[in-house]
Amino acid sequence: MARKTEIQVGITLLLALGVLLWGVTWLKEFSLARKVRVWHVAFSQAGGLGKSDEVLVNGLRKGAVEDIRLAGDHVVVDLALASDVILTDQCRVAIRNIGLMGEKVIAVDMRNGGRVWAASDTIPGLFESGMGEVMAGLGGSIDVINRLIAELDRVSTMMSEKGELGETLRNFRDTSVELKRAVAENRGALRSTLANFEASSKTMKSLTSDKESEWRASIDHLSSAAKNMDVLAVRLDSLRLSMQNVVSKVDKGNGSLGKLVNDDKLYADMNASVQAIKDLLVDIKANPKKYLTVHIF
Repeated sequence: MARKTEIQVGITLLLALGVLLWGVTWLKEFSLARKVRVWHVAFSQAGGLGKSDEVLVNGLRKGAVEDIRLAGDHVVVDLALASDVILTDQCRVAIRNIGLMGEKVIAVDMRNGGRVWAASDTIPGLFESGMGEVMAGLGGSIDVINRLIAELDRVSTMMSEKGELGETLRNFRDTSVELKRAVAENRGALRSTLANFEASSKTMKSLTSDKESEWRASIDHLSSAAKNMDVLAVRLDSLRLSMQNVVSKVDKGNGSLGKLVNDDKLYADMNASVQAIKDLLVDIKANPKKYLTVHIF
């Protein structure tokens, strides 16, 4: 009876193991039979990302990390996503931290529009710093702060030993007391000065208001004078053009004045005529009877 029971238990275990193996194989084949598409994404670093890590599309699980490999100075991650997920150049793919323990996932932020990436394209991805990266970056800053604190402590110790720190604090306290006393003593003068400034402001405002019409009239006169100056400038420019024309004609020998200026023969004849007139006048003065005849009846 006991042996029969053992045989039954053994057969049951074998059947259960067979069913388990068949189930695992079926599930694997079913998983492989699902339609997926592989996308290649390049990141500056993986940050602890591993195979089979989740890929979240707008917060929904839509795939997993299929492979990670080093390519030059960056890391290429193959993402196996559901076939209904189409990535474009407007989508944002990043390695993101979730949870307090620094678990990594691939986060895809879908965006409408844009050019669809081809299967051979390598999509540029982003690495978002998590708590671990932030704490690692703070390590250097903490070292600098510690060194600064040590230097300040050393300076404080040196000043305390020489008595300079206490002297500096006393001087600062005395200066504060003197400043407070000076403000208290001159408070009345300050109030008076502020009152005078306020009165002056009111006076200036009243003068400006009373003389507003005169100011406007002066501005109008200035505007009219400016317009008259423009007219005068135009007329002067016209006169300048006329004078230029006259000078040009004289230079070219046009007109009587131009001929007189440019004709050398005419100039010589005029000089000869003037000289003849001078000689005639001299002769008349020397021999007036020659030219004047007086008859007395």
